[in-house]
Amino acid sequence: MVFTEIRPRMEKLSHDAMLKALTFLKSRLRAETEANRDMLAREHAEMEAGRKVRREDLKKQLGLS
Repeated sequence: MVFTEIRPRMEKLSHDAMLKALTFLKSRLRAETEANRDMLAREHAEMEAGRKVRREDLKKQLGLS
């Protein structure tokens, strides 16, 4: 699938769905290097251990606020 095929569907997404898609895409881009994959694995382990982040902080980290 190419971007020109999914763009019209993306444009119909709700605001919340677009934020989720953006978060997913940023995560995928960050995971392209081994260092970032290691960092993401550590962060996921911390979250599984109960360390969470507030929505407001997450939005700041993602550059959404």
